[in-house]
Amino acid sequence: MYEELRVNSEESDAIDSFNKFRYRGFDYFYEDDYDGAIKNMEKALDAIEIYLPTNVKFTLENLSHRLFFLGFRNEILLQLGISYRKSGFYYKAKEIFEGLIHFTEEFRVGDILGFEEMILGYHPVSRYELLCTLWSEIGLIYKDLKLYNEALDAFYKSTHIPKIKLFSAPCHNPWLEIAYLHEQLEDFSAAKSAKKEFKKTNKLIRKKDRRRLRWVYR
Repeated sequence: MYEELRVNSEESDAIDSFNKFRYRGFDYFYEDDYDGAIKNMEKALDAIEIYLPTNVKFTLENLSHRLFFLGFRNEILLQLGISYRKSGFYYKAKEIFEGLIHFTEEFRVGDILGFEEMILGYHPVSRYELLCTLWSEIGLIYKDLKLYNEALDAFYKSTHIPKIKLFSAPCHNPWLEIAYLHEQLEDFSAAKSAKKEFKKTNKLIRKKDRRRLRWVYR
């Protein structure tokens, strides 16, 4: 079994390529060069496929450090989907987001043999944070397509993820988007309620951020 878990030279080269294209893709992404981001992230995903078994159950049985790379793959897929959305390739983006949502269901493990869920395919993005972001991104796609009812459904799903208020990323407060969509549908009462939820959620986010910073700098 332990022979199976060792990294051979071919896999080592794949990991090196993965890291090179991954970092390059993120650099392009944060420079708003989405074409460059897409090209490099796709190369990173091609490189890592040689290292990751496609069968999630097989990966779970091995419980090797390959699990760690499942999480990195998720992170890249998420950024790739966002790059496609921002480039107007809505179908490709939605396909990626829905595939990741399916992954979270297939890989839904709370604790196995002492391993935390975050390690089992979700590092560096936790399952809750990933699901919230995915539904928000799908909501943005529908919003751009002016499918407001579908967009509302997706944004509301992003607010129903358990433990959502434990995190502080901007995507975890979609209530302004929800308010805007209600306004487009001329449901002004619901829009007003959504704006109140936005303010309330913002307070929780700031409170969480203060606690996190105190813990980091203590």
